[in-house]
Amino acid sequence: MRRIHVIGGPGSGKTTVARRLALAADVPCVELDVIGYDNGAGAKRPLIDKLTEVDRLAAQPSWVAEGMFLWWTEALSRNADIILWLDPPWRIAASRIIRRHARASLAGTNRHRGIGRLVRFVIASRAYCHGPAAIPVSRDDDGAVTRAATEHALEPVCAKVVRCRRNEDVEAFLARWSDAL
Repeated sequence: MRRIHVIGGPGSGKTTVARRLALAADVPCVELDVIGYDNGAGAKRPLIDKLTEVDRLAAQPSWVAEGMFLWWTEALSRNADIILWLDPPWRIAASRIIRRHARASLAGTNRHRGIGRLVRFVIASRAYCHGPAAIPVSRDDDGAVTRAATEHALEPVCAKVVRCRRNEDVEAFLARWSDAL
């Protein structure tokens, strides 16, 4: 397994787990926010630019990609050896988001400064967990990515999906995966 797509909602642990996997396998780790937005946190990049970069990444022999995007990242899901879906309860995700925001703010590295942005992000994380399966009208419409929408998007590749709902599930996967290297 040299191509792993890590997906999940806000605060699910995608970045942390993806970095651990990439380090253990000595493969590149790509944060999809960097492909989706200018500087990873600015304006949305044009769809053609995102698709071009995702197709280029998907064609590589080894990678770990992480993000919550579903529709313009289909090439990653198709080409991945495994799709790791991190899906903790909302209360866990919300506490992680708050801790991460506080740490980054104290360190002066927060790209999403301000309490208002934090509150909106925590609310969005709740919407991910409890929202409907809103199907986008176009590949560039990431709109309301929810748990239900994620489940729907993964149906065509469900044989490759490992869904982790608890930290213990993640650690068990990482242990099995590192043994397979």
